[in-house]
Amino acid sequence: MNTLKLISLVVVANFALYAFPAQSLEGTYFGEKAQFVPGEIIVKMQPTMSLNAANLSALGIEAEDKLTSGGEIIYRIQPSIMGALSATEAQDRTLETVEKIKQQAGVEYAQPNWVLHIMKTPNDTLYPKQWHYFNYGNGTGESLGGIDLPKAWDTNTGSQNVVVAVIDTGILPNHEDITGSSNLIPGYDMISDSKTGNDGDGRDSDATDTGDAVKKGECFFGLYPPEDSPSSWHGTHVAGTIGVGNTNNNLGIAGINWNVKVQPVRVLGKCGGTTSDINDAIRWAAGLNVPGVPTNTTPAKVINMSLGGEQPCSKSPSTQQAITDAFNAGTAVVVAAGNGGSDGVGDDAAGSNPASCDNVITVAASDPQGKLTPYSNWGDVVEIMAPGGWTERGCLKPEAGVLSMVETAADRGNCGVPNAYAFYNGTSMATPHVAGVAALWLAQDSTLTPVKLLAELQAAARPRNASECPHPCGAGLLTALRKKVEGLNLAFDPDKPTYQPGETAVARATLTASGGPQPGQTITFSSDNTGVASIAPNSGVTDAQGRAETTVTANSQGQAVIMAETNGQKVQKTFTVQTGTLALGLNFDPDK
Repeated sequence: MNTLKLISLVVVANFALYAFPAQSLEGTYFGEKAQFVPGEIIVKMQPTMSLNAANLSALGIEAEDKLTSGGEIIYRIQPSIMGALSATEAQDRTLETVEKIKQQAGVEYAQPNWVLHIMKTPNDTLYPKQWHYFNYGNGTGESLGGIDLPKAWDTNTGSQNVVVAVIDTGILPNHEDITGSSNLIPGYDMISDSKTGNDGDGRDSDATDTGDAVKKGECFFGLYPPEDSPSSWHGTHVAGTIGVGNTNNNLGIAGINWNVKVQPVRVLGKCGGTTSDINDAIRWAAGLNVPGVPTNTTPAKVINMSLGGEQPCSKSPSTQQAITDAFNAGTAVVVAAGNGGSDGVGDDAAGSNPASCDNVITVAASDPQGKLTPYSNWGDVVEIMAPGGWTERGCLKPEAGVLSMVETAADRGNCGVPNAYAFYNGTSMATPHVAGVAALWLAQDSTLTPVKLLAELQAAARPRNASECPHPCGAGLLTALRKKVEGLNLAFDPDKPTYQPGETAVARATLTASGGPQPGQTITFSSDNTGVASIAPNSGVTDAQGRAETTVTANSQGQAVIMAETNGQKVQKTFTVQTGTLALGLNFDPDK
């Protein structure tokens, strides 16, 4: 390991440090992954108080002859009980017993006997330059723009049961940090035009990136680009962040997922990519039928689209339909908010496609200080912000960019890293951070739907203030530390910044407690302005997943507050209805 960072905590009992524990039990406690000694409970009693022997016996616990330096007693569940339990049952029994002891008279506090250990960090030689992965903070080895991956990696490095499709320029399978990686699986070249594809043919099963370099005035009847543009190797850079390469191999960069399946779907070549090719790629990645193309036998649970055009999604209903089809198939679609206009200053992402589409997770870009970058698009359609980097031109501050793989950076300056790697900036770089974290969480819980993923990503995000986000940038800064969504939550499906009169949306309330769904509970729904938005029915009973639903109908322009309520818990969400659309031009091009 290049970097080993010890957790420094004050604890109330003996503890052990393990760099690589041979065997451990992982438990979910207070919403965070942690390890503890199964069956052991640390209890501090109030002065002159003690636990009743009969209560101890009823709980199946016995006192060890051990008093800590803090005056606590270590109790343990009887070995005869623990020995009959599975690992999962043992951790559950321990946590349940902790809660029961807390309820006993005279108990000052009770807790598991936590196990602490060295945080896992990869040994990739360029990892120290990947500030965007570091734990959040301003201490040594931390970053105010980091997403807490070392803490997350401690218990979760991903799973090859999770497939992430990267709809982009393709991949460089022979890159030094990708060769031999089991994380790369076959994809598809969906580019129909051989000139755009730059490979001499049309669609085929070879998703290799052949380069997208163009000369000045080569595209769109000489209107674009304004100057020569080298190949970007954009798809490889994006896929490297998600985890296509060999992380922890003492070479190059680390990926968010050490174990994952990354599936390249090539749609962008010379001069960009077309809507028709991109729409087919979305459906193919989700395992849906595309005429003339073999069915994808390894459909993606997450799609990454670091691309965009300067027109609202309403101007491309075919794209919206393709995204909706993928969403309905259970695939989360993560998209870039976009990099502003020709002046390089961010705009409202409501004017960008697919950023403004329904049923997507739209990502804005943050800098190493965790602030919205000047170039990033922003707005009410943005769900979350993630590291996109902010580097001055040239190599003045390369360390502020997002570092990942390319074929060669010699033609643009390697800025102090090997030519096979480069620092890039853009919402393109922010998007795979979110897609990568989504894959990490799916490795923990394969039942997460796109709606649940978004809810958890937003619930865990670090809130930003007006200085850090002078424009709306979603729920805050991405973190890889999963936080269970507890209590009563409300979401719209589709979740849009505005609705047109006559449109409907499902208002879905989810009730959880102690990390699990609460079925059989009545949820009451209401609207404070039925002239703007009405609801039917007015109540529902939660199902096995703790969900109850009603339909919201947009009636006239204005705003209404939709509320869900149960057993004293209330949650509300604004529903905005307006008329009119914005029309802009079309030009798909990857953010760089």
